[in-house]
Amino acid sequence: MDLQDKSVLVIGGGLAGITASLELAGQGVRVALVEKDDFLGGQAARLACKALDTCQKCNGCLAEPRLAAVLSHPGIELWRRSRVEQVVRNGRGFTVRLRQEPAYVDPERCNGCGQCLEVCPAAGEGALRAPLIPGDRPRLAISPTSCLYFKDQRSTLCQDICPEEAIDFGQTPRQVEIKADALVLATGFQPYPAATKERLGHGRVADVVTALELEQGLRDHGGPVRPSDGRPPASVAFIQCVGSRERLGHNYCSRVCCGYALRLGRHLRSRHGAQVSIFYMDLQSFGHALDDFMAAARQELNLIRSMPYDVYQGHGGQVVLEYQAVSGQPPVKGRFDLVVLSVGMAPNPDNPQLAQACGAGLDHHGFLSSRPGVFVAGAATRPLDMAEVVAQAAGAAQEALRYLEECP
Repeated sequence: MDLQDKSVLVIGGGLAGITASLELAGQGVRVALVEKDDFLGGQAARLACKALDTCQKCNGCLAEPRLAAVLSHPGIELWRRSRVEQVVRNGRGFTVRLRQEPAYVDPERCNGCGQCLEVCPAAGEGALRAPLIPGDRPRLAISPTSCLYFKDQRSTLCQDICPEEAIDFGQTPRQVEIKADALVLATGFQPYPAATKERLGHGRVADVVTALELEQGLRDHGGPVRPSDGRPPASVAFIQCVGSRERLGHNYCSRVCCGYALRLGRHLRSRHGAQVSIFYMDLQSFGHALDDFMAAARQELNLIRSMPYDVYQGHGGQVVLEYQAVSGQPPVKGRFDLVVLSVGMAPNPDNPQLAQACGAGLDHHGFLSSRPGVFVAGAATRPLDMAEVVAQAAGAAQEALRYLEECP
């Protein structure tokens, strides 16, 4: 059957959505890729390389080449800043109504000169954003939630100074309808909101960050820095299972946290000379060559089987962790320059509404499952690491292709 007559709408422009789109378009299927953000890549775009002298197989490099392939593929139509408003099933196909928010920065005109960033009074609050993966377009995007123009309709400094006249605040949303023979849901995951664990200090103590924030800092600065003073930390503590394996709430293991904490810890020790401690309940198996990796980690890192129960600002700028080093003994205090919370993977909060609209399955945690004509890719199904996301998304695309081949 000629698949060039078939079309698939992929919802989610992270690593899973990009992978599924490339697999489908590679077979001649017309693909519409829908992403609610200005930029593609999802959470994977925030990850940094954790290589030592050799690769640690963290798979943080998987997103960039796939993004480049999607941007240049003639069979993939991109719908950025777009959300699904309605899905109507017509026999074996679908009609999907999207709402697309305006592109206040014209990607064809913007040359990335940065003059708007220099004059924007809210640039530090994220009013102007750049893509995390080089090569994505637009080079800059305006965030209406932070931009002062959307608060007073007078702050047009960026528009006034732009030499290419690339900024236009007069743009309005639009609705479009797309017909598709199948859907792929690649909504990814949401990092557990660390601030809800108030005792661990995120949002309260300046030098307590999440692992994803640390990764993004490594990408932005080339090394770890303390948010409070911009200095590199000499001592770092990781706290595991933040938002995972809870008796009430997310009572599942997020599976990736042990691997990324150990790799990040080894990277900080090897490349930046930091002394690293990891507080854990137990360490879950992950990846290949596990015995060799764990032997190296035990030599390089201080692995402490205890979960801190209080984190607060100490004297001299350090962060204090209180924990019980020996059962039945009084608590001890550890002092660190930086504390990193290994947050778990929570399902995308859009999943229930999307499942109802599309007819996908939804488990009691909030993760999605496939149904005929609706295929779920990547971490929308369950917590997965990067390599697993790529493999699972490719598998979801193959299921969609088989479905298309059966369509009249």
